[in-house]
Amino acid sequence: MQREETPIALQTITVPAGQRINITLADGTNVWLNARTTIQYPITFNSKERLVKLDGEAYFDVAKDKTKPFIVQTNKYNVEVLGTQFDVDSYSGTEIFETTLMEGSVRISSLTDDTESLTLTPHNKAYLHNGKLRVKPVDDYSSYRWREGLICFKKETFASIMKDFEKYYGINIYITNTQVQKYLYTGKFRQTDGVDYALRVLQKDIKFTYERDDDNHMIYIK
Repeated sequence: MQREETPIALQTITVPAGQRINITLADGTNVWLNARTTIQYPITFNSKERLVKLDGEAYFDVAKDKTKPFIVQTNKYNVEVLGTQFDVDSYSGTEIFETTLMEGSVRISSLTDDTESLTLTPHNKAYLHNGKLRVKPVDDYSSYRWREGLICFKKETFASIMKDFEKYYGINIYITNTQVQKYLYTGKFRQTDGVDYALRVLQKDIKFTYERDDDNHMIYIK
């Protein structure tokens, strides 16, 4: 006679724009959740695995337990580990999927293609390119300092930086000035400084103006 395990109650946490949350799971795993992120996890893990579901970006410092794999399930891939430190960026509604490994080892497998999987080693990032997983080395971890409340970017497009601002400040940004897209930018802001401060600093290097529509939570870059 096969004994069925009792269903385990699930906890769901959703982080608002402009905020970040630090939680500790039942096994001792430490998780940082970035803005606009939702995580679903059991109050206690079952005897076979430690499964959490993620929509957004989170940094995991996983408690070691070789008998129970730790699995982060996104809408695109599963990221399976035994004990390690890594960042997963996978917001639904975007084409982005990235897993960056700081310590240990992770296995990434597609939810839709059984043949698509890879094992990531430290200081490497797995990312989607034309619908397929690719790997490249990581030598600058400044962009993962969001856990400290920092927005960091290195040689990024203006549009990419504005996407970060949208995530952190809960606004929509429309760019009509094509000149701002010609260059790559490097910088760092504290989230608490606010979007107006960040835009004014960028204006020192880039010629643009902007208008706010606070009623509709929009900013127009002109």
